Amino acid sequence: MKYLLWLDAALAALGAAMTVCVSYVLLVFVLFKDSEPSMRRGFPGLLVVTACFLVLTVAGGVATWAVWKRRPWIWPAQAVFAALLPCLFLIVYSRLGGE
Repeated sequence: MKYLLWLDAALAALGAAMTVCVSYVLLVFVLFKDSEPSMRRGFPGLLVVTACFLVLTVAGGVATWAVWKRRPWIWPAQAVFAALLPCLFLIVYSRLGGE
């Protein structure tokens, strides 16, 4: 269980760091959206990517907390977290220009 705790915590921390970084980029897009038309077009995709990283942070935090406090719903939380990971990856990958 210790390794699962570390894995969940690391993914939650990754999600938090990426949320902060992408939120800063989102703030820059909001401030300068009228200066360049391409910024206005890229705003919805950036908003989706920010939301995906926020979902990763919350799901990883809940899964980490479940393992850390040994809650009876550890495995359902892990299953939801494991199901979210590929979904979030595909959403972010497609929004960032992947095929």
